[in-house]
Amino acid sequence: MSNLVQDNRTDPKVVFAMVTQDPVRSTIQNVVVNFGQTLELHVSPETFLTRLSEADLVVIDISSPEGRICLPQVSLSNNHRPVIVLASSDQRAAALESQRLGAFAVLPSPATEDELTYHIGHALTTLAERFDPRKLGLQHRMISLGNDFALITPVALSLVETTLPPGDSRKTSVALGLVEVITNAIEHGNLGISYEQKREALRGSVFYNLASERAAMSPWKDRVVRIKSCVDPTRSVISYEVEDQGDGFDWRNLPDPTDPNNINARHGRGILMASHAFAAMRYNELGNSVILELPLDDGATEEE
Repeated sequence: MSNLVQDNRTDPKVVFAMVTQDPVRSTIQNVVVNFGQTLELHVSPETFLTRLSEADLVVIDISSPEGRICLPQVSLSNNHRPVIVLASSDQRAAALESQRLGAFAVLPSPATEDELTYHIGHALTTLAERFDPRKLGLQHRMISLGNDFALITPVALSLVETTLPPGDSRKTSVALGLVEVITNAIEHGNLGISYEQKREALRGSVFYNLASERAAMSPWKDRVVRIKSCVDPTRSVISYEVEDQGDGFDWRNLPDPTDPNNINARHGRGILMASHAFAAMRYNELGNSVILELPLDDGATEEE
């Protein structure tokens, strides 16, 4: 059973509330309608969970048995669907666990209208800041990155968030693949550290000293990695091009990380890892530029 409340504004977000206390239900209804959004008030766990994939924002009151049934079956860490949890004063352990698992906010039950207004408003603002690249036209972006290892992961995460659709299950693997490719572009490309040099430096635990020294010396210090991303809805393809200013390498004869002689090596697996994250991986002739491609849509249903 659900009670549907709607507003006529375009593209409202859908708020699901598993709340059984009448005063709280009434308060949530007032807050959501005032924000001009769509609300479904649920009392049946079965209906709530069956329809959960349609929700943009979820409110669950675990002070009720129905809420406690639903909570374990809702992903609290799904960053495309914030979850607000209401917990009574004697549920401190459950409230802390909800926070640890990634709840957007944990409020006392019953929550006041001011508390609900603040946190629901915050969640709706967060949702509004996200966009779905599938709904936009052709997009290009270029990043010029110096030889700063501390920026590699933030750059990779930024690229993923601005190219992959919300809720895409591939985000982690694509981010890790980009980290590996960008790292290789700096280490082996711009800094000119060969596979053998890195292996020896790692054995002596001096690799990062070697990399830092080269990053501060000519001719390596002024080199940059250029990263281009492209979202092409007409071809339904996302692509990333990573180009360094090094001398390139023989990408046709890569060391095999599964070879018994390399099985204990502390490096050499980056390209293999990246190849699993993308549908296509194409180097230029020189080997200082690689294009990584994957379908725009992963074809997976969003996690409930």
